[in-house]
Amino acid sequence: MKKRFILVFVCISIKVGAQTPAFSHADSLLEKGRYRLALTQLKTVDTLQHVSNYKIGNIYTSIDDYKKAIEYYKKSLIFKESFKVQLSLANAYRIEKKYENAIQIYEKLLKKDSENLIITYQLGKLYFAINDLDKATQIFTLLSEKDKNNPNYYYQLGIISANKADGNGMLDNFLRAYKSDSTHIKSVYQLAKTFSALRIRDSSRIFTDIGLQLDSLDVNLNRLKINELFRNKKYNLAIVRLKKLDSILPNNLYNKKMLGRSYFNIDSLDLAKSFFKAARTLDKEDFKIYTYLGHIYKAKKEYGKAMISYMRATTIGKKPRHEEYYSLALLYLEMKKLKLAIAMFKASVKESNRQYKVLYQLALTSDSYYKDKKIAYKYYEDYIFRFEDKDKDFTAFVKKRMKEIKKELFLNGEKVE
Repeated sequence: MKKRFILVFVCISIKVGAQTPAFSHADSLLEKGRYRLALTQLKTVDTLQHVSNYKIGNIYTSIDDYKKAIEYYKKSLIFKESFKVQLSLANAYRIEKKYENAIQIYEKLLKKDSENLIITYQLGKLYFAINDLDKATQIFTLLSEKDKNNPNYYYQLGIISANKADGNGMLDNFLRAYKSDSTHIKSVYQLAKTFSALRIRDSSRIFTDIGLQLDSLDVNLNRLKINELFRNKKYNLAIVRLKKLDSILPNNLYNKKMLGRSYFNIDSLDLAKSFFKAARTLDKEDFKIYTYLGHIYKAKKEYGKAMISYMRATTIGKKPRHEEYYSLALLYLEMKKLKLAIAMFKASVKESNRQYKVLYQLALTSDSYYKDKKIAYKYYEDYIFRFEDKDKDFTAFVKKRMKEIKKELFLNGEKVE
């Protein structure tokens, strides 16, 4: 019996030893990029299947086929428990966005190795991904205590704070990340963006410029800089940066729209039109593109095209379209179509009753068009009630005109009701 056991053991050992060259051959094939041949080789192995399945899983990982990788990592674990294989399986689940599966494995692995900071870091990110902000905060706080010089931990705490209702700690953590590493560009961008959102312009500009010194081609930082230049009416400088971005991302809606807006503001109408048309091909539902095209056609006295563009904007727009209706009204005014202009002014007021210029123009146009001055008087009266302090010149004219209308009505034996 003992001799028979020894014989069986020797046979198995010989077979296992024969598989080692198979693994070496598969590895050499993989080094040459012959992964299909390597897979074929490994799938013929019928011993050490925890190794062969793990290697197959790694091949599928290398070609981004994580579903297949998961399948073979799980097969490997059937034959033998392995920390390394479990970690690979968890990483594949994470990339496939099967976060709960990945979390279960990471938590299990941390019980075996609680000092593994890489696994702890990934687990914290996964808690954030499933919106468990308390657990994510605990992990990154712990990590920041263990390694005070790692900016990524403070950065993650800042991102978590940004997703909380009160946002407490967001700026402080981004600043900690920056202080621990002044080249941590993700934190620099978040600081620039946050200060911009808070309208602390000087601080936003400082961090934007710092970020662009670190990476002059960073898309997000360039957009912040372009927005700043545009806001300050430095359109030519904005165009220079936009052209660079457009060469990097040639089919980007932001680039095309901002180039169109910038050229429009320096009266390069043909160039503006070309970029807005390019933007239109990228997003036919962006009604503001049609608004700008309407402005351009109106400036070029191409009233028919302007009217079509404005009408298209009012048709597809879902946000308040007071500007579109107002622009269409002004176009009709220029075309001497006062009745249509009045209708569009009314539509603009209906979209947003906070636009004092619209109500002022509605009152003026009604005064010019209607013989019954009581109509205009009511609009003038509404203007004074709501916008008396908005524009002193407008208000002075309105009050003067109201007195004239009252006097005219009185002389005709009428009075304002």
